Amino acid sequence: MTIKCTKCGTYNLDEETRCRLCGHTLHASESEVQKCPECGSVAHAPDADKCIACGRSFTTVIEASKQAGPQKAEECEHWSEKPAHAVRTAKVGIAGTFILLAGVLGIVHAVMSVLPGIGEDIIATYENVIPQGEFLDGLMQDYVFVAALIFVSGVLAIGMSMFAFMKSNFYGSIAGGIFGILAIGFLFGAFFGLVGLLLVATSKREFLAECG
Repeated sequence: MTIKCTKCGTYNLDEETRCRLCGHTLHASESEVQKCPECGSVAHAPDADKCIACGRSFTTVIEASKQAGPQKAEECEHWSEKPAHAVRTAKVGIAGTFILLAGVLGIVHAVMSVLPGIGEDIIATYENVIPQGEFLDGLMQDYVFVAALIFVSGVLAIGMSMFAFMKSNFYGSIAGGIFGILAIGFLFGAFFGLVGLLLVATSKREFLAECG
């Protein structure tokens, strides 16, 4: 029986404890050898510079590994998260819908409050149901810039809801929820914007790329 030296590749008698050519210790345990990342061969000493089977340099592999560094868990979504992934996908889709609705309601509210004769019955009903709405409507009628800010917030909420639908930008989706709240939208829109914001905030990993 013979045994192959893990350092120089020389074959030695099985009863030998050191290599007859290089003097390296034979019969090394599995924990004392390293595996070649190119061909998978494990017959290497811990201090070996290259693979004795394919010639791949271990030094190059180690340096490349140091430069790349380990991929952080928060930078990608692992395949094992698929059950939770389905739940987060639904949450983000619902969040996008709420933010979109908040933006639409904000735009409608701003237009109806400023332009006379448009939706007066709706505004009157809204003010009767929600007393605070009368104060807000009066503010928008007296100060057009307030209505303009609400209108712009509504437009931004609608635009940024796309980030949630496409799951392309977490912070953009968060901003969309905030603008949805600022759009107010008969106060119902503010509620929708808040719900959308919370759903996005609890689904951050859904916006990560899948781990390679």
